Amino acid sequence: MATSERFSALFLSHGAPNILLEDSPASRFLRNLGSIIGKPDRIIIVSAHWQTVLPTIGGSSVFETLHDFSGFEEALYRIRYPARGAPEEARRLQENLKNLGIPCLIETERGLDHGVWVPLMALYPAADVPVIPVSLPQSFSPDDLIQLGTFFRESFPEKTLLIGSGGITHNLFAYRPGRPPYPQVVAFDAWLKDNLLKKNTGALLEFQSGAPDTRFNHPTDEHFLPLFVVMGFGYDTPRPVLLHEEISGGSLSLASYGFPRPGQAEVPDWGSLETAPKPSSWNTGSFPLSE
Repeated sequence: MATSERFSALFLSHGAPNILLEDSPASRFLRNLGSIIGKPDRIIIVSAHWQTVLPTIGGSSVFETLHDFSGFEEALYRIRYPARGAPEEARRLQENLKNLGIPCLIETERGLDHGVWVPLMALYPAADVPVIPVSLPQSFSPDDLIQLGTFFRESFPEKTLLIGSGGITHNLFAYRPGRPPYPQVVAFDAWLKDNLLKKNTGALLEFQSGAPDTRFNHPTDEHFLPLFVVMGFGYDTPRPVLLHEEISGGSLSLASYGFPRPGQAEVPDWGSLETAPKPSSWNTGSFPLSE
């Protein structure tokens, strides 16, 4: 059974853009996931790096690649990820939300930020799955975001993979390459894992006041909030499963979670992680590069 048939939704901690160039546990995890995942008919993806007041849906037929970062290897700025969109389905999603009383906009000019194309390039390097990016609405509470994910599921119940792209913890100010994990990060990571795997939605909704050291782990919360959209889309999952756990630079939890479809709770054997392709086997031509 293909993973996309097994999972309705994924929360992926996308890390830094140069994860595509690294040979690290997180990069091997993403490439391993991509090597075994089936191709859904469409991907709806909510990135921490696209925030708007109202929900906004990317309705382009082909997306530009946004290099919305600085200070990284030159090779990253040559990468192009020519994902095609699904404009008719984007309009359909907009109409469905409007019919539910949710104001929603269509954006046809914006490209894909690195919170979208970095994980998708690892999963689908051929860029052969239609993508519907959706913004993170700043006016929505965590509970509103869960409802939004539920509405997405009702609009596209079959052969759709929803991805929330962010980070379980995201304190760049405290990041130090090679540093052991901060105790605050370990505590928050464990709290999240415990409550998410138990589907303790009430506790998760109160993460700002109930989780340990929230402000240390999330000076701003945009990297955590896509998780709630994923929870809504996967509301009927038997139990979320931990797919990967790692803490980078002391302060970034790169944990990722899958939300199985009902009756499809069997999880792939992630023990095969080390057999995933390594960057040395990806020559430059493996990337859609342009000078």
